[in-house]
Amino acid sequence: MKKTWFFACLILIILTSCEKNSIVSDETLFIKDNGIGYRFSDFEIYDSSTHIFYFRNSHPEFLTEKVSKFSLMAYGNEIYSGIFRPPYSSSLPVGPYIDSYMSLYQDYAFRVNFMSVDNKPEDLRNHPVIIQAMKDHNLLHSGLALVINSVERIGTQLILKFTVTNNDINNLLIIDPEKTGPALFHYFTNGLYLRDLSNNEVFSEGISPQTPDPWDSWNINWLSQLKAGESKQFTINYTVKSILIPGEYRASFQFPGLEFQISEEQLYRPEGRIWLGNIEAAKKILIQ
Repeated sequence: MKKTWFFACLILIILTSCEKNSIVSDETLFIKDNGIGYRFSDFEIYDSSTHIFYFRNSHPEFLTEKVSKFSLMAYGNEIYSGIFRPPYSSSLPVGPYIDSYMSLYQDYAFRVNFMSVDNKPEDLRNHPVIIQAMKDHNLLHSGLALVINSVERIGTQLILKFTVTNNDINNLLIIDPEKTGPALFHYFTNGLYLRDLSNNEVFSEGISPQTPDPWDSWNINWLSQLKAGESKQFTINYTVKSILIPGEYRASFQFPGLEFQISEEQLYRPEGRIWLGNIEAAKKILIQ
């Protein structure tokens, strides 16, 4: 009887383990071209603002296995596919891709990036079917939203005003430029870019960044709590060193978060979850 019970348990374990391999079911969310798959239940969060997937547990094998392609699944169907991009690749792929081996995130998270040419292919990372599937499995978190309010020139200064909104169901901890100061804040972002109507870059002087000491460190004092549903406006002044001809421009700005610095144990704090990744906003502006 004991032997029968032992073998029954062994078979159950084997069958459960096999679900993570080549079997595709309604519960499969992510599958690699080597047949290894991950279920919705293997994940804790999907941040739709950054396209970052957070595992429930660490998976050091995820980015080190020799695989080249992946598929994102929902309800047993492939919604989109992409490639793993190794660090030695000299070219950017077109479409969805994941940076492998040298990821910007520790082994509990990965980000699906996207590159298009002339708006092709279509970006399906937040396809309605995926969003619905994430909701159905209580994985959807909407992260942050970024809006450029204005870019105004006053003398030799470009004054950027932008608003960050927490669309998440959780309180989030974000890098606060008022706490870091502009130099340290611009270690994490390239700052403001202006392009003319012909898409020529005309301003990117930015602010000389200050590297943290040590370079891979972080400090809780750099972060501020942004409660669920809350917005906060920030202002950054840039010095104009080149001539800006009055006219219409496209302004773009990237708001940064921490990345490789945060371990799985540090991600959640009593004040909220530390927001990882970055988001970008663009706006047509008129320089007088």
